[in-house]
Amino acid sequence: MLINKLSSIVQLNKKSASPPYLRNLLKEALQGYVLNYVYSSRYGKSFIFKGGTALRFCFGLPRLSEDLDFDVANFNNLSISRFERDLTNYFVGSLQVKDFEFKLAGNKSQMYLKFPMLDRVGLNITPSDSNVLFVRIDLGPLDSKYYMKEISIKNIGDFNFIINRYSLADMCSSKIAAILQRTFRKDKGGLITFKGRDYYDLIWFMEQRVEPNLKRLKDITKISKTAEIQTLLDKNIQAIKSNYLKEDLLPFFTDSSFVENFANNFHKLYQNNRQLLGLMNK
Repeated sequence: MLINKLSSIVQLNKKSASPPYLRNLLKEALQGYVLNYVYSSRYGKSFIFKGGTALRFCFGLPRLSEDLDFDVANFNNLSISRFERDLTNYFVGSLQVKDFEFKLAGNKSQMYLKFPMLDRVGLNITPSDSNVLFVRIDLGPLDSKYYMKEISIKNIGDFNFIINRYSLADMCSSKIAAILQRTFRKDKGGLITFKGRDYYDLIWFMEQRVEPNLKRLKDITKISKTAEIQTLLDKNIQAIKSNYLKEDLLPFFTDSSFVENFANNFHKLYQNNRQLLGLMNK
């Protein structure tokens, strides 16, 4: 049973993991169930897996991730209500999950799978804590015609399936575009806040010697000159505050000292590796 699997994860990790990390570890287990359904169903052919969770499941990105992101071929032909019904039948019918709720956001492309069962899997929660474990799924149309669809074989417990995903070069392009296009909100001091995980992933791409698909990157950002992309990226990086970076990354790593070291050395890591993106001389 699903609840037994989640309970075993809590028992194995609750002494060493922080509560936020443990929640994300439980989310990762649920993500595996969703992926198994999607890529064992009619939806698998048109759903292209992307984002940090795709890097985690397909390439071993050494951090946890919150959401499942898919671009959908022929997105306008996708029936969200049918997808909701089919996914609900999978959890409630096939997996016998009684505590389950499907919530669709107002934009009709973002959905939440809610599992109000944290107290039942052994996680210590206070009266002020939510008892709901949720997985967010983001669906959207293809954002560029420039991409390479590839596949990965995935084995998770008793599940075996083949994932349709973007290439690493495509995902690197999307990550850089997300960094450049992210809508920042400001705190009272006027400082920007952001998704620190994007910047961790950027360094990971650099360390893996992955260069972005430039046609895709330029198409998504609508910036035609590579040098301008590099300049804007450099400017964006300069604005990053290490304390914000650390705060955002802590729930995705079990080793808090690593997160602190990474945050403190982030700018040096970027400067030492920025040429590896291949943007400087093109």
